[in-house]
Amino acid sequence: MNYQMLLECHAAGTPITKKEAQLLDLELDSQIASIKVCRNQGCIEVAPDHICQAAYVCNGSFWITCFAAVLDEVFPVSSGTKARGARVFDALASNHYLIND
Repeated sequence: MNYQMLLECHAAGTPITKKEAQLLDLELDSQIASIKVCRNQGCIEVAPDHICQAAYVCNGSFWITCFAAVLDEVFPVSSGTKARGARVFDALASNHYLIND
């Protein structure tokens, strides 16, 4: 199952299992790496409003931002480790997808 389908299920109320979250964590790492080399990835498209709302991020956010927020919620990182949302923000800003003043 791809991450967009899983986020759709999550938005509809289906819980994400720990095993799914672990696999999604690896997928997120791959997506973060891909935004450095390719500007036409689906993860940098704007997610639908219902996905943003389920992820508790602003409407108009990228899929990858929603993806990271949901993972941070259901499968938190260990103490002292940078949150996935922060890692995504850093990658988006450093690759000029966001204006960071």
